[in-house]
Formats: sequence, C-alpha cells, structure tokens
Amino acid sequence: MAVDARQDIVRRWDQRYLKGASPREPSPLLVESAHLLPTVGRALDVAMGAGRHALFLAARGLEVIGVDISPVAVEICRREAARLGLPITAICADVTTYPIPQEAFDVVLDFYFLERELCPRLEEALRPGGLLFFETFTTAQLALGWGPRNPHYLLRPGELPSLFPHLEPLLYREGLIHHGPRPTAIASLIARRPS
Repeated sequence: MAVDARQDIVRRWDQRYLKGASPREPSPLLVESAHLLPTVGRALDVAMGAGRHALFLAARGLEVIGVDISPVAVEICRREAARLGLPITAICADVTTYPIPQEAFDVVLDFYFLERELCPRLEEALRPGGLLFFETFTTAQLALGWGPRNPHYLLRPGELPSLFPHLEPLLYREGLIHHGPRPTAIASLIARRPS
C-alpha cells in the first residue's frame, strides 16, 4: 500500500474513532456463540477497532492480541483494558502486513474487515481445534444506501465459506439483520480448524 493511501486510511479511521462513531457492544454473533469459546487460551482480533470484541474475549479469560491501523482506536482499547484490568496486547499496525504467527491462537476474530488475501493467514494462525469468527458486509449492502461502496470490500453471495476451505463450518448465515437502527446485509461464519 502506498504511504499516502495508508496515511489517508489512518486519518479517516482516527477521525471516526475520535467522533465515537464505532459500536461499543460486541457483535451479536460473538455474544450468542460465547458458549463455543474456550475459557483459557490465546485470541487474535484483527482490525479490532476500539476493542469491543477483544475486551469481550479478555473478560472471558482469554489472552488477547488486537491489531488495528488506527492509533486512536488502539489507545481507546488500551485505556479500557487497563481500566478493567484485562489482558489485552493492543498493537497499532496494518494487519495486512503484520506478521501473524502460525498455529498460535485458539480463537481468531475478523469483524467487518475484508481483505481476501489475509484469509489463508487467518486459517494458519489457528491451532488445531481453534475457532474462527468472521462477519462482514455482502454486496447486498449496496442496495441499502450506506456502508462500504467498493465491491472489493463486500462478500459475493455464498463466498464466505470458500475463503476458508480448510476449516470446518459450525455456523454460516447470510442475509439481512436488524440489529440497530437500520438493516445490514452481512455474512457470518464460525468455523473450526480440524484437530
């Protein structure tokens, strides 16, 4: 990624977090499926934003590493983790170039960040038996008049499971959801790396 483009992305996300425009509560997918989570282990939250999912996992006993490109978001997460006494290592980095170790995590989260080239690395980051939680917008979002407009950042119909061919799907759903003030077109996947 060119330096100017990266700086524009960082500025845009920093402004969003400074305005408090990001969700505070964890995704319903993660909350509803919390019974699947291990009670100990390591978790990776890619493009973690202000840490809403990282904080949720850490409160459940997991050691969490969260990576985000926005220094503002990372600082928000660090402050909240310190306030709550939660074990989160919040790293300011571009997750597309961050060196993700292989077979190092029991849980990997990716919410609302789609970079297809990253998907094989997320698979490889899981330990045998580890869980992936992935959720983001689909191309149907374009008809709703808000959200990402670039098709590169939108899943095509039925695409999500194919991005993780070596994982065993435990839950897959795709369609409109109505959490919050407006409908959202998303695909959600929970999948396990075979033991």
